[in-house]
Amino acid sequence: MKNVLRLGLDVGSTTVKLVVQNNKDVLIYSDYQRHFSDIRKTIYRLLNEACERFSGFDITATVAGSGGISVSKCLDLPFVQEVIASTTAIERFIPDTDVVIELGGEDAKITFLSGGIEQRMNG
Repeated sequence: MKNVLRLGLDVGSTTVKLVVQNNKDVLIYSDYQRHFSDIRKTIYRLLNEACERFSGFDITATVAGSGGISVSKCLDLPFVQEVIASTTAIERFIPDTDVVIELGGEDAKITFLSGGIEQRMNG
């Protein structure tokens, strides 16, 4: 089986995050940069660096984050809503987690996982 890498791109209100995992779910690369409202340039720089580093590999990519919908459409990549992405990852990698608190550049979220998923977000 060919080693296919998975790339995740999270486009937030103040930063862009990029991660690459191998086919065994091991994180092999990550980068995190403030975009200073120049999202396009930051995404280009992060993707270019990752593609150079992993040239010769097949890479699948998914986009998340508050700025991710338009990016996913522009790049013709799948989009996953960030709460769904976070909840899925937490349930998979740290399944005993009861509560998740996320502090972002624009908002804060708390997700309760025990007894059914419930989420609250600041206004």
